[in-house]
Amino acid sequence: MSIVRRLWQRILKPTYFVGRDMEGNKYFEYPNTNNGRSKRTVKYRKNEDMWAYVASGKRLPVQWSAWLTHTRPDPPGIEELQTDLARQQRVKLNAAILEARYEAERANRERLEAPSHHSAVETQSRNVSRDERLEPPESDQRPKTQTRDPWAEALSGSDEPRSWIPLTRKR
Repeated sequence: MSIVRRLWQRILKPTYFVGRDMEGNKYFEYPNTNNGRSKRTVKYRKNEDMWAYVASGKRLPVQWSAWLTHTRPDPPGIEELQTDLARQQRVKLNAAILEARYEAERANRERLEAPSHHSAVETQSRNVSRDERLEPPESDQRPKTQTRDPWAEALSGSDEPRSWIPLTRKR
C-alpha cells in the first residue's frame, strides 16, 4: 500500500483508540460516516495471541466483550477491570475454602459411617442370629398389604385394555 493511499484512508476513516485491557490488548472504534453503528475492533498484544483467543484458550474481559458487541455504550475503565479481577480472585478463594470444607465434612462422615473394629467384635460376641437382627421391633410391625404384580398379570392375561378407576385413600 502506498503512503498516499494510507493517508487518504486515515482522513476518510479515522480510527479512535478507546482503551486497553489488563493483558495489553488495544481496542479501537471506527465511526460510521452514514450515522450508523460504529465498527469496534480489538488489536491483540501479539499477533500469535489472536489464535489463543479464537481457539478459546483465552477470553477477553467480559466488559470489553460487551462493548465490542455494542451491548454497553461506553468502554470500561481500568478501575472497573481491576475491581472485577479482584472479585474473580475472591470468588476463586471462596470456592477453594468451600471445597476444602466439603472435603473435610465428607471425610468426617465416611470416618463416622465406617464400621469400627470395636463394634464388629461386639456383634460377633453376641449370639444373635442374622434373621433376628433383621426383624423390625414389634412396635414397627405393620400389617403387610398384598401387592399385585403387573408383569405377572400382563403375561398371563390378554392384551385387552381395561378401565382404570383410582382407589380412594383412607386416612
